Amino acid sequence: MNETEIDTLETDAENRAGLYELFARILLKEFDAETLDLFRSEEWSPVLASLEIDPPVTNPEFIEDLAIDYCKIFIGPKDFAPPFQSVWESGNMQGTVMGSINEYREIVKPLTEMSIHDHAGLQFEMMALMLRFQAENPSESFGLPVSFFRNHIAWTHRLFRKAINLSETTFYQQLLESMLQFIELETEFFAVKK
Repeated sequence: MNETEIDTLETDAENRAGLYELFARILLKEFDAETLDLFRSEEWSPVLASLEIDPPVTNPEFIEDLAIDYCKIFIGPKDFAPPFQSVWESGNMQGTVMGSINEYREIVKPLTEMSIHDHAGLQFEMMALMLRFQAENPSESFGLPVSFFRNHIAWTHRLFRKAINLSETTFYQQLLESMLQFIELETEFFAVKK
């Protein structure tokens, strides 16, 4: 990643925050008709097109297929991709990362309430809030997103790789591949940030 690309990502914090919000929503719960309709709106359909994701249909059969796929990917019961950092890093729910994530939660208050705080969707939501703050206050030195990414977002590339392999719907595969590509770009960006 060259300096121009780094500067572009840094000044584009608002758009990056929007992607973190989108991906948080995808990770936190199954799709419903309302969300899929939103993806077909004038605001979101260009975003999906830029991510090379086909616009979703909103018929009940497709929504049911997505719900089944979401459960197979993220909930289990067998061979699934649990969206919890502690499981990926220590093999246990609410492992050692909980102390760190709770320290960040004292600074950044996510809107979503969950009893398990190291859920990837919740972490993406928190990153979106940090980037929005950064976009609104560009003159401030803001190392919080850098440390948060390194400590609580970077691990998700493993989650997305496994989730892509588990997905059975083209729509989820496209979404998850976009999420993986985004995290890979963010990893490069945050690797050069001090």
